[in-house]
Amino acid sequence: MLTYLVLGCNRCSSADFEMAKNSFKTLISQKHKTFPADLNMYGMKCKSQLLEDQENVTLIINRRNSIRQKPKSWAWTLLRCRWQKKLVLLLIFICVCVLIVFANTHLLVRGNILSAFLSNRLTKHSHAEKQEARYPDIQATTPAVPPVLRPTHYLLNYSATQLELGSHLNGLSSDYNIFVIYTRENYHLNLKFDLFAHSLLKHTSAQLHLHVITDSESQPSVLEILQRQIRRFRRTVIYTIYDVKVCSSIIQDIAAKLSPYFSSAPNSYYSDSLFFLSLGLHRIADQSLNRAILLDCDIVFRSDVRLLFNEFDNFLPHQLYGLAPELTPVYRHILYRYRVRYPKTSFGNPYYPINNEGSNQHSRVHHGYPGLNSGVVLLLLNRIRNSKSYLEKLTHTEVHTLVAKYSFKGHLGDQDFFTLLGYEYPNLIYRLDCIWNRQLCTWWKDHGYSQIFDAYFRCEGNIKMYHGNCNTRIPE
Repeated sequence: MLTYLVLGCNRCSSADFEMAKNSFKTLISQKHKTFPADLNMYGMKCKSQLLEDQENVTLIINRRNSIRQKPKSWAWTLLRCRWQKKLVLLLIFICVCVLIVFANTHLLVRGNILSAFLSNRLTKHSHAEKQEARYPDIQATTPAVPPVLRPTHYLLNYSATQLELGSHLNGLSSDYNIFVIYTRENYHLNLKFDLFAHSLLKHTSAQLHLHVITDSESQPSVLEILQRQIRRFRRTVIYTIYDVKVCSSIIQDIAAKLSPYFSSAPNSYYSDSLFFLSLGLHRIADQSLNRAILLDCDIVFRSDVRLLFNEFDNFLPHQLYGLAPELTPVYRHILYRYRVRYPKTSFGNPYYPINNEGSNQHSRVHHGYPGLNSGVVLLLLNRIRNSKSYLEKLTHTEVHTLVAKYSFKGHLGDQDFFTLLGYEYPNLIYRLDCIWNRQLCTWWKDHGYSQIFDAYFRCEGNIKMYHGNCNTRIPE
């Protein structure tokens, strides 16, 4: 527009001058300036005035361009693109989740997580694996070092002192050897073991030898509970600690053969090798021990444990183990395919004891075989060590044959194997009365077997020991 006005002034034509005058009026009105009314005077000065205005406008434009804008922050630059926004939000979300999980995990788990990042153990393992893959023949010829079991013995007195005997008992012995597994300590397990020790010491005055298989984290709790209960009942107990890792490695070959058939998903509760401990306890126990009882921590005594040890006197010469019947229809459920093929079988049927007149407790007629429960296991260790026929039944071929014959797929560890062993070789197992293992679990009653559950759950007689499986409350 300014150029057009300058050209109009130079040509001095009336039409062009009139157009330039109207345009300039508009420009003046926008800037809110007043000029003299004499347009002729303006026409004389139009050229110099317009050039001056053009210079001012140019200066203003150059001044604005010379002023740099304030640079935006890196965060705004990062968030300017859509995919970058999504990436940043995703990273923030991941960090928050990691912090939440880290804050709600156990202290031991945190240590394991941090050790994986702060140590070079992972690189060492990967290097060892690479070496093993590169030189397989050398690794195969290297003999595996067998684990050495070094149990520690204590003499716990009701006084404040405790005597550590090291790896030797120094002549101390007991005929009442009780094995218990106490690992992966938690609040409920602590309460169960406390009640177990309380009821055990309350109902007996015998000199007990308590063998506890535990880990380093759970060991202080075991010792604290035993000392408290021993002081309460003024008893003296021989106490032996076994390292759970060493015990697991000793029976690892047995667990490897049985776990594919008698455990649930890998890394689950019943897939642990310790749930086959009773089948390899003859390796762990000292060679001087002949009679031993393996008990779950959720056992509560209502009578003297010496009466349970008296059951060994009723074993026949070929019997190795003693177990009580299973009081739930779990094996009726597992043996479903076998029972379809053989509908008249007694395997999986409830256990009906019928007292015959003039007969003792051990001459009862059993109309069904519901399976066996391993919450209480009596073991004649010397017989197990010397029985070649039994050790042959622990081979992979024999186990596979048994499983295939009965179409069996269990999940309860050694209990499943004992049940199959009782089906096929009943002469190896002494049938303990249910009063010595009164199970209280009613899970199957609410899962499809409510109509027949009471037939399995039935147990007649004066209860000697309660088994609070499935975290069931023990009756007062």
